[in-house]
Amino acid sequence: MRELYIGQVDLSNQIGRPATCEYRVIVRTLPPPLACESYGVSVTLVQTGERAQVEDITVRPERVEELAALLVAGGVTPCTLRDIVEDWL
Repeated sequence: MRELYIGQVDLSNQIGRPATCEYRVIVRTLPPPLACESYGVSVTLVQTGERAQVEDITVRPERVEELAALLVAGGVTPCTLRDIVEDWL
């Protein structure tokens, strides 16, 4: 499994204390007979190390890139990641 850095968002002004979220795409190689890559996402709150991830969302890279862009644009936090992904699906 590997992770690809997507970006980070500073949420300090919105919540009144330092908060930076870092976003990554998770890439997992599925074993045969599938023999393809599965994609997921993760969000980490840099200051505390709190992390949430959702694996195996799609096998289409363009879809996970679309989702990752929405997560960054929306400033999604670790505690809301799963709900956002479920709504997106």
